[in-house]
Amino acid sequence: MMKSDERQKRSFIAGGLISTAGIFFAKFLGLFYAVPFNSILGGGANIAIYGVAYNIYNYVLNICLAGVPFAIATLVAKYVSQEDYRTAIMVKKLSTTFMIAFGVLAMLFMIVCAAPFASMLLPKGAVGVSDQATAVNIVVMRNVLMIVAIAIFFVPILSSIRGFYQGLKDLEIYALSQVLEQVARVVFLLVSSAIAVYLLGMERTWAVYFGAFSTSIAAILAIIHIRLYDRKQMKEIKALADAQTRVANTDMKSLFHELIFISVPYLFVAIFGYSDSIINSFLLKGGMEAYYLGHGGGVEVNGTMVLSELASAELTIIIGSINYAVVKLMSIPMVLAPGFSSALLPHITSSLVRKEYKAVQKNICECIESVLYIALPVCFCLFVFAKPIYALLFPPSGYPENALPAAQLITDEQALDLCAEVLRWFSIEALLSTLGPIFSSLMMAVEQRKLNIRNLAVIVTLKFVITYPLLAYFGYPGLIFSSLISMITFFWLDGYALSRRFHINWKNTFRRITVMVGGLVIIAAVAFLCQSIGLRGYGCGRLLGIVQLGISGCLAILAYFLFTYYFQLPQLILHLDPIKWIRRRSKK
Repeated sequence: MMKSDERQKRSFIAGGLISTAGIFFAKFLGLFYAVPFNSILGGGANIAIYGVAYNIYNYVLNICLAGVPFAIATLVAKYVSQEDYRTAIMVKKLSTTFMIAFGVLAMLFMIVCAAPFASMLLPKGAVGVSDQATAVNIVVMRNVLMIVAIAIFFVPILSSIRGFYQGLKDLEIYALSQVLEQVARVVFLLVSSAIAVYLLGMERTWAVYFGAFSTSIAAILAIIHIRLYDRKQMKEIKALADAQTRVANTDMKSLFHELIFISVPYLFVAIFGYSDSIINSFLLKGGMEAYYLGHGGGVEVNGTMVLSELASAELTIIIGSINYAVVKLMSIPMVLAPGFSSALLPHITSSLVRKEYKAVQKNICECIESVLYIALPVCFCLFVFAKPIYALLFPPSGYPENALPAAQLITDEQALDLCAEVLRWFSIEALLSTLGPIFSSLMMAVEQRKLNIRNLAVIVTLKFVITYPLLAYFGYPGLIFSSLISMITFFWLDGYALSRRFHINWKNTFRRITVMVGGLVIIAAVAFLCQSIGLRGYGCGRLLGIVQLGISGCLAILAYFLFTYYFQLPQLILHLDPIKWIRRRSKK
């Protein structure tokens, strides 16, 4: 029995790591394509438009990936654990039809809302831009949102198939599909935009359009790939279905009601749970303008207070940084949430069906500890290495003459310092945004859906209410303060509910977190020593900077691992002992 439990633990952790590895590679690739794509876009307004539009796409995408597909995975895991393969196949057919309809509705919603969203995100009289340029940017933003709407039709279809294999615990194809999707997107984006701008001499706006359209191309190719895999895999599942003796549930209507019953809570969780970035996007500009006007950043023109050119320049850089570069860097630790959630759901569902509550209790603790063990050092590295990371991947440079000339009031070095400071603050947001979906997934998996939706509604309302005043008073750090207040409230509410439902003792988890925090102190010390001996990672050319940052980062992570290894954290949390494995291999 103990061996079976150990295998189950390793299966869950391995599934989480495999799924996370696939998503991480996809995000990592998406991070580095930004370097050449920045040059093609030409900076300025194009980067801001692409970043804001892509944030909205990501929000809808997260709803598609974390909403209904989780419900599909839950149903498939339930029936497969009962060896009812015929019903699992019925769920697959029903969910695909359902998600096609969902994709149509999501696409139509995006098309209808494209124009009003563009006006809200880039209002008339935007800082540093003339009225005519603002009108042009609004049209471009509208067009980009409408192009992205095409992808929103295909993504739900793709996610329904992924949800089916997630329920089967086949996370290798789940991860591989995401990697191939991202590779296809990056290749099409770079090649098409480079041809349009450099070979055909088209305006750089077309690079924005091709970048938006690449999401559709990638989704279509991913669907084709997973369908090819589907043909082979479904033969085995159909064979099991033909051989089963259990009576299947062939009532399509009852299955549809069951799918909807589970899907609706997941849909609300996705809408509420990923709303943080949307709230930030819509309130950032107005809140920051109020901050500057209230802190000496305004000048009087014809009896009206408007932002000074310097304040406008700073605000332009901050908005562009948050909506583009910082979002991409934050996505590195955030891949842990969908990765471990996708691995967690089938295991907890199966354990609940078998009424193995101790296994559920262990899975909950191990999931949170595993994510924290990896996410804490990654987010902290974003904090301590903010300036070299930003300098190497998203170096601030002069804006094109037709974009935002006010930004030229700030030197590249000053812009880099400002962007690095923004990234340091948002490293906290990255950790919160990684943990939030994990707690939501746990609550949903243990059948606490109504309570989880209520908790999410409370913190989203709280976040929406306090964000603008905190922005107006503190500036962009107000976004982080609002997230801290709302997310700590959410963690406490969900943690209390999980403790009450499964009698979880969090003492061991808090002890392990204390060791992790000690590891962060070691990271800070190593980073300080590396910078003291000249390994700054910036101001020395990109190639040498990458080498210096690579050395510093590897030493910092190695120090964190060795410190936590001494206290048995990777062995207890991840069930991995690489040093022991290396010793065994060396003896052979």
